[in-house]
Amino acid sequence: MLANLSRFSDTIASLRRIQQLLELLLDEALDLLSEPSDDENDRWLGIVVDKVLRNLREQFEIEEQGGYMADVLEQYPEWHPQALHLQQEHELLVTQLRQISMRMRLERCTGSLSPECRRQLEDWIKWYRQHQRRETDLIQEAFVLEVGQGE
Repeated sequence: MLANLSRFSDTIASLRRIQQLLELLLDEALDLLSEPSDDENDRWLGIVVDKVLRNLREQFEIEEQGGYMADVLEQYPEWHPQALHLQQEHELLVTQLRQISMRMRLERCTGSLSPECRRQLEDWIKWYRQHQRRETDLIQEAFVLEVGQGE
């Protein structure tokens, strides 16, 4: 039991660290997007996006270990459609960011990033943050219901 608790605690700590790093990277990307497009800015933006992509994969792998939202779904199986939708978004978020990253590399080879590419990245950041909020809301709702039942 203590080994499971320790492993769970380590997993939560790793997930928090990755999520905090992702938030810092996304804030940095938004700062770079607010600046005019030039060689140096675009190069740094590409580096930041690549780091986001690596950490995003790691975040989703950790979240899906042992079954995505398994504890929540064990308690509230009727929430399976919402959890499934959120889990499916993981692959979509990774795929779309990978495509944006490839587009950025191609555009940097031929000049600067297009306004459309920069807008796509901004939209992706908004989508990721909305996804994170929906995940957090579902987990918090389960926690509140669980605590409320204990009283």
